[in-house]
Amino acid sequence: MIKLLFRIVLLSGLVLLVERGYTQQIKLSPANDPAIIWLPSVQAQTQLRDKLDMLHPQLQVLTPGTVPYTDLLRRIIFYKSILRAVVKEIPLPVAIEHALPDAASIGGIYEQTFTPEAVLRLLYDEAVDLLADN
Repeated sequence: MIKLLFRIVLLSGLVLLVERGYTQQIKLSPANDPAIIWLPSVQAQTQLRDKLDMLHPQLQVLTPGTVPYTDLLRRIIFYKSILRAVVKEIPLPVAIEHALPDAASIGGIYEQTFTPEAVLRLLYDEAVDLLADN
């Protein structure tokens, strides 16, 4: 009976831990925030392409599998995902929000739960700075 109770408690703990991981999301600023004026689509595409042109050469000098390589690859995937969405005429705030799971799941869908929220927040803030018309 005690073994059964222990197993139930252990299983419940694991379920809660996994559930918490799947529900991890960062709190984004609202897409309709009037304080943010977004770049027009053509300008945003240019900014994104310029950013990617700057990032790609840096990737070539890093060793695959290392943390710096993975972090830079995550940024490249993030910006490519935003660019694909903007080309399809998806609004910038939505494109940025939808690019976060792509950046988080660089190592596959299971990697998404282990990507720190702080990393995703930095990517989000960086994209807003790049694509907002300041």
